[in-house]
Amino acid sequence: MKLNKLNLLIAATLIVFSTTLKAQDFIAGFGGGGATFGMNSTKNFNQTIIKSLPFQPVIKDNFPPWVFSRIDLLFFFPKNMAFGYTVSSTSTGSRMTLSDYSGKYTFDNVQQGIFPGIKLLFGKNPMQTNGMNVSFEAGVSLSSMKIKEDLTLSGESTKDESNLKAMGIFLQPGVNYIRVLNAKIRLSADLSYYFGIEKGYHSPGNKDARLINPDSHEPVKPQWDGIRIGVTLYYSFKKTIK
Repeated sequence: MKLNKLNLLIAATLIVFSTTLKAQDFIAGFGGGGATFGMNSTKNFNQTIIKSLPFQPVIKDNFPPWVFSRIDLLFFFPKNMAFGYTVSSTSTGSRMTLSDYSGKYTFDNVQQGIFPGIKLLFGKNPMQTNGMNVSFEAGVSLSSMKIKEDLTLSGESTKDESNLKAMGIFLQPGVNYIRVLNAKIRLSADLSYYFGIEKGYHSPGNKDARLINPDSHEPVKPQWDGIRIGVTLYYSFKKTIK
């Protein structure tokens, strides 16, 4: 299912659900922060590439922590819950390189992820009073991997490029502290842990054409698993605070 169709489906589901439960107040938020990534599968794939080469490139970047951004749309329910739609995105990558008088070699692996899903907040009147809340997110992970290999030897360059896709699901439990700044604005400090389940990268036009690590014979997976720390600024569409 394409991303735009998936977003429309989730948004429509939330609208129907919120209307049914008569949630009259909602809040929109935009935020971001820092994220760590496991990426063990693609780190092992890099090691396999190094073993296959007649020379030993140096790993300059190895999927370091990076920033993420997010958008939330949450609906209020009586006393202790908020429910809504969330989407976040992030990226990371690695670079292997070696150069000397005879030439240069680079192997770049850049990965991007988009994560649409649902979000639940539990607490004492979350988003409407100051305090700690428990959060839970679940949804779909849509990942892309771009591999670029470039070998320049004696002035002649050989380039190879691959674009791969992966889809999975994720669970993201966490906690946050919400501060009500005024009748319209809230600020949330967020801490959560992302856990993903993926089948692995494949050719965009053929899900059976998966990228396999020839050493382990296992599919190469995104593995965005890690800690998320950030802040989110929310705007309330309710005139007064309950």
